[in-house]
This record gives sequence, C-alpha cells and structure tokens, in this order.
Amino acid sequence: MTVPPPPPSSAAPGPPAPDQAPAVGPYGPLGVGGPQPPLSGLAVASLVLSLLVCLAPLGLVLGIVALVRIPGNGKRGKGLAVAGTAVGGVVVALTALLLVVGGARFDAWTEEGGGLLGSRDTKAGTLIHLKAGDCFAPAGGLFPPQGVEHERMTDTSVEIVPCDRPHPAQVYGMFRLKGDHAISDPAAVAAQASEGCVPLLHDFAPDTWALPAVEFSSYYPESVSGTGGDRTVRCWLGAEAGLPEASLRQDPGAWDAGQRAYVKAMRPSSEAWFSASAKVDTDLAAATAWAERMAEGGAESAKLLRAIGGLPARARGPVTALANRLDALSAIHRSASRAPTRAEFEKRWDINGDEDASGEEWEGRLALGLPVEDEEEDGGEQQG
Repeated sequence: MTVPPPPPSSAAPGPPAPDQAPAVGPYGPLGVGGPQPPLSGLAVASLVLSLLVCLAPLGLVLGIVALVRIPGNGKRGKGLAVAGTAVGGVVVALTALLLVVGGARFDAWTEEGGGLLGSRDTKAGTLIHLKAGDCFAPAGGLFPPQGVEHERMTDTSVEIVPCDRPHPAQVYGMFRLKGDHAISDPAAVAAQASEGCVPLLHDFAPDTWALPAVEFSSYYPESVSGTGGDRTVRCWLGAEAGLPEASLRQDPGAWDAGQRAYVKAMRPSSEAWFSASAKVDTDLAAATAWAERMAEGGAESAKLLRAIGGLPARARGPVTALANRLDALSAIHRSASRAPTRAEFEKRWDINGDEDASGEEWEGRLALGLPVEDEEEDGGEQQG
C-alpha cells in the first residue's frame, strides 16, 4: 500500500534549498524590504566636480578621500569615487600639459618669435592700413624675386610695430594715383609710383647719403573697385638685413645753416639719381630719359651749391670742387641722353671710368660736419 506524501503545511522546517538561498551582499542579506547603506556624498561630488574642468582638481581630491573612507563607514559609491578620481586625474594632467605647451609657445611668439618680429607691441593689419611714418613687417616679404619687375604682393598682411624696435620697413610717404584710368597696367602705375615716391623720400629723409643700407619699394591698389575707391600708393624703405631700430625720418632742425643749405642744394641731383627705373639697364629710351634728368639735376645742384653763402672757410673749397664736378658730369649725362644706340650710350656715359661725384661729395660733407662713410672701418660712418 502506497503512503501519500504529507501535505505542504506539515513540511518540516529546515534550511532552504541551495537554489532558494537569499542573495547576500557585502552589507548583509539583500532581501526585499531590507535596509540599504547610504550613498557616499564625497563619491558623488568627486565625479560631478571632476567633469567640470575648472573644479577637476577638487574632484580628484574628494575622490581619493571617498576611497579612503568608504571601507570604514560602510557607505555605497566606491565605483563613483573610482570614476571621479580617474576623470579628475586625467583632466588635471591634460590641463597641466596644455598650460606648459601653450605657455612655451606663447613665450616663443611674444618674446623670441613674436609672429614676424618678436614684439608684444605689434599690431596686425594690411598694407592699406599703413600710414606715413609707420614701421612694419610684411608677411610675404619686402621685395619681388630677383629679376621680376612687377611682381605683386599676394599676401598684404603686415605687422605694424613701434619704430624703436627692429623693423624691416618704414613707410616714408603716400600719394594718390593721378588720372581716371583703371588701375590695370603695372608698368604705367610703377612709373607713377616712382615719380611720386622720389620727392616724398627727400621730404622724409632729405640727406639720402646718410640713410643705412635700404632699398625702395611701393605698394599700390590693383583695382579701384577692389579697395572701395582707394588709389593710394604707399612708398617705403626696406632692409633685408641689419634691421633699423629707429625711425629713418630725418630732422633738418638738427643741422646748422650750412648743412641745411648743402643738403637742399644737393636735392635736385639726388632726386634725379633715385628716379632711375628698372629698365635703365636694358631699355635705351629709359636710359636716355634718365640721363637727361641726371644732366638737369646735376646742373641745378651745381648752381645752388655756388649760391650758398656763409659757409665755413674749410668747406668753401670742397663745395666749389663738388659744384665743378657736377657741371662736368652734367655735360657727360646730356651727351649720353642723345646716344642713338645702347653701345653708344654706354660709351658716352662712362667717358673717364668715373661717372659720379662721390669723392668730391665725401670731401664736402666731411668739411661741413655731415656723416660720411669711413672707408677705414669697413663702411661704417663717421661724423666730420
């Protein structure tokens, strides 16, 4: 006879089956309705603050504190504390790296590199922002490549700097192009630029002999429509090496009466010299036109030199000798201006192998106390 199993209510008490055992956590049974340990506020704050870059260091510190305290106070949030510590550490490390690298690059830019010039006083601009007297550095270089006559500047960006800092260039004058024609012929505009810039140079630095080793250039707008109607030519002096650390503008008030009269008398000859175009070496018409200007300028300077009164006795002889030399050169230049061929021009221009008055001018300047090149000191200058 089979015995039926006992009813469920009569089952003997005992431990539950293995598959029915209650889950147990690190803080005791996790049965339904059981109390949970509180969440660590430090752990939560650590993660939140670590995500805020400016407060990441505080989040890192709070995360470390939370990890130390949680095992002892039985609170939850160890994972949050670990995450806050890790995130805070990464953010702090990256911020420190960026500060080091960024600071080094800033120092190189402002003190050693300084953009183009290494000065914190530079101001970014373009060529059309330049005014007479401004010292600057063009981003694309000062002059066109060797042998290229009308190469335009494609990058008009410049840094405008104080003239008492090393600078490659300085604007010495500005003028507006004449005529109503469109600005489209570089050669025609270059001729206008040369004609307009030469007098401005002598207004800015009347004693061109005393200028350092510089070259002359200009910038003009490529089209009126592209510049809002601007037709301004900007003329500048530029140096590729031995950058000036002061303005090249000269003050005639610093000279005595004899020196001022001498510099004024030499201006026609100097202006004629600087009016030479790049075509003088290759084009007969350009060469003969320049020779005619040299003849007229030399004759005018000779006349003005002879008219100077009140020169010191030591200067009269040298100044008279210079006037005589300029008259002789004027005759040579006038003859060259009428040459029918290039070969004949070269022959007439260099009759005696001595086509300038530098020797007489050196003596005259020395007698007047104007600066001259010291041939015994490798081209340095001395004051007479």
